[in-house]
Amino acid sequence: MRVFQHIDALWGRFWPLLALPPLVLAGYVVTGQARIEHYVVILGVIVFSVASRLTRDLLLAVIPGIGIFLGYEAVRGLRPLFVTPDRVLACQFRDLDAALFGFGTGMTPADFFALHHSPLADLIFALPYTVFWAVVMAYCGVLFLISRGRLRRYLWVLALTHLVAFAIWMALPAAPPWYVRTVGCGIDTAVPPQAAALSRLDARFGIGYFEAFYSRAPTVFGAFPSLHVSFPAAAMVTGWRWFGPLGRTVTATLTLWMIAASVYLDHHWLVDGLATLVIVVALHALLVRLWPAYRTPAPRTVWREGPR
Repeated sequence: MRVFQHIDALWGRFWPLLALPPLVLAGYVVTGQARIEHYVVILGVIVFSVASRLTRDLLLAVIPGIGIFLGYEAVRGLRPLFVTPDRVLACQFRDLDAALFGFGTGMTPADFFALHHSPLADLIFALPYTVFWAVVMAYCGVLFLISRGRLRRYLWVLALTHLVAFAIWMALPAAPPWYVRTVGCGIDTAVPPQAAALSRLDARFGIGYFEAFYSRAPTVFGAFPSLHVSFPAAAMVTGWRWFGPLGRTVTATLTLWMIAASVYLDHHWLVDGLATLVIVVALHALLVRLWPAYRTPAPRTVWREGPR
């Protein structure tokens, strides 16, 4: 009885919605499509929805982040319909990157790093690819405690950037550098996702982490734009107004580091990361103009005061 009273106090008449996450997970299990991320995300949603008022508020605050997860699932389902060999661009993006950033050499920055790399550089550029999810969750946790408004800005820009990227992936599927390097300009949609240069770390340390992680990517042909870059870029753009010199330096450095890592690791062309910056800035400007709650100043707050 106390359990039902607790749930009613948290959700009121909306308590039937709590049945959705278990049903979704059961659907994945029954159809044989359940992956580790399904268990982690859905079980996390279930726990946070009933644990306490604080965790419920956190769950509601990160709804745009849950939308990102659902978007990846949608891409996985829509890929066979839209990503067909006749529509995928491969060497076209390589030629564009070489023309813009090859400085007359005919090489792309990714080509250069494919020839010039080292164990130390592998570690340096693998770091942002390894910890970015942990950094994002920590950043969101801090924002939740000090300013719900800033958290709302960050997550909505991030979610909308993903939405734009997913639409581009379907409308303009693009092969990453590692694909062109290993397969060539011909398009084979049966080629599985790969860890690219991160596989060197797997081999060096005798692990399979990176290959296992990136083999679960929803599509090979989603190089343009780079969603890895969106995470630090959204933090930089949405927080610039409130950051001091240290915060601006840190987020700008993380953004540039992620762009460089995406190119060094053979996951993206340089134009992919720069396009992400343009998308993030444009979406932020659009929200400032069209959404009053988005542009309202967000002072520092304590979580007990409730969401802002």
